Amino acid sequence: MHVKIALIKIVQYIKSVYNTILLYLSVISTLMTPGTVIWKLFGNRKGKVCLLNRDLICDSKTLMNLPKCGKPLDGYTNALYPFLPTFLLDNNQYWIDRRDVFSYGNNLINKRIFDISFDFELKSKQGNILWDIFEIISKYSFQLVFNRLPTDEEFNDIYSGLIDINKIIKRISSTPNIPIRKIFYDRILKLIKDNNENFLFHNCENFFKMDEIHQVSSVAEDFLTTMAVQCTDLVCHMLILYSEYPEDFENNFENSFNETLRLYPLTDIWVRESSNNEKGWIASLVQLNRNGWSQPNTFNPQRWDSTNHPPLMSWGFDVRRCPAQKLATNISRLIFENIIHKNQFWIQPAANFQHERTFPYGCQVSLGYGDKPHDVKLWKFNNKLKMQFQRWLFEKLRMIDQNELN
Repeated sequence: MHVKIALIKIVQYIKSVYNTILLYLSVISTLMTPGTVIWKLFGNRKGKVCLLNRDLICDSKTLMNLPKCGKPLDGYTNALYPFLPTFLLDNNQYWIDRRDVFSYGNNLINKRIFDISFDFELKSKQGNILWDIFEIISKYSFQLVFNRLPTDEEFNDIYSGLIDINKIIKRISSTPNIPIRKIFYDRILKLIKDNNENFLFHNCENFFKMDEIHQVSSVAEDFLTTMAVQCTDLVCHMLILYSEYPEDFENNFENSFNETLRLYPLTDIWVRESSNNEKGWIASLVQLNRNGWSQPNTFNPQRWDSTNHPPLMSWGFDVRRCPAQKLATNISRLIFENIIHKNQFWIQPAANFQHERTFPYGCQVSLGYGDKPHDVKLWKFNNKLKMQFQRWLFEKLRMIDQNELN
């Protein structure tokens, strides 16, 4: 009996070594994010795959049936941006206060959204529109927090910081620009100290009881950065899909929105370290949102007409479900609908564009108004090979720096 148990453990260990080596080699050698690699390797597997230091959770049912745990997800779980969203952090008093403050601001912004006129027009263009949309949403994010449009000086200070953050996210850069970040945070601190009566937290006592670093972080990260980055990516994903499936978005936006998030979740992986006698785990959002679906890689909004399907995991699970879900949905929808309903709008992705979760090449499209040119499908953007190498390098540096998959 003891020999049999020992043999089973040896076999399990060999499997975990094999799975870990296979996963790491695949991540290192490809241009795919870790979450996408996990889907490609393990697909519709059920239950768990043993790795050396963690279990890989392959499906949403297994994930949701794990024992309840008060331990937060690891800090680098949210691969969307290099900050820790408030719903993932430890339950010490600092982060309890941050969550309370976030809830206050989140509720107020969801009321302000519908008082703002989202009136703009994307210029006709052939190239990367991600930064055009990012600038638009950054201005509206400022307006939602301070209830007014920024001055040119204010916006330049803040927008440069937001761009620097998003360049790291998109693997365009690997290290933050500290002087730009300092200007960003100094400007936010000045706006907080001004405490204009229209400031989001003007009447929030708990906000001003927090340390200065948490006040700045709450405004700069939890709101301005989150709204600008998340909503820009969501809008770009929807625009790319709209180019091929306009009727679906026009006829049933809710279904199309859910299907967009199912295929292109805003977060790559969730990870939790071991706790007590429980082994740590890792889960791929790409895999969780495809596992158990028919034709999992196909955009099919009609699948949401039925309730007999796995849950959409993009917004998190249990008590850590993203508290900004409603906010992100409202802003993204208003910006998206404003774009597509202008003057016979049309959009066409570049011939060599690959639609991926993180937009490592930007959102490379042709767009315009009126009649769509016949040859528009032939256009290709330049420097793709250079972008691919840059992406591969910075992706691996990030994986090492954040100890992903370990």
